Amino acid sequence: MARLNATGSGVNVDGLPQLVRALKEIDPALVKELRQANLSVAKFVADDARAGALALGSTAAKVAPSVKASAGAGYAGVALGGPGYPMAAGAEFGSYRYKQFQPWRGNGSDAGYFLYPAIRQDADRIETEYKWAADEVIRKAGLD
Repeated sequence: MARLNATGSGVNVDGLPQLVRALKEIDPALVKELRQANLSVAKFVADDARAGALALGSTAAKVAPSVKASAGAGYAGVALGGPGYPMAAGAEFGSYRYKQFQPWRGNGSDAGYFLYPAIRQDADRIETEYKWAADEVIRKAGLD
């Protein structure tokens, strides 16, 4: 059975690989439903991160369009940056060396300026919505 663990920088789902394998054997359409649940969660985190970046203004606002949701059956993610946004990591994490960015915030539990704070802010919602969606897929598969 899959189990959620909320952390400061995300939510880990213990047992997810085993769940995906079981769903593939039962009905591949259920794997697509699980992917859709992952994408749904990633989208609201990405939306909150983009809003946070726009609110910060400056370089963060310039990289806001690069914040994108991604998902597969076994993961939900939010991507930042890309070829047109070489300054994305500096906007998110800051820098002491490059003055166009805010100060570096470290790599601890308060790291980041808009993406990581969105993940921390949304952790309860991520857990609630993902648990509901996973339970629904598990119920449809008859694994409950």
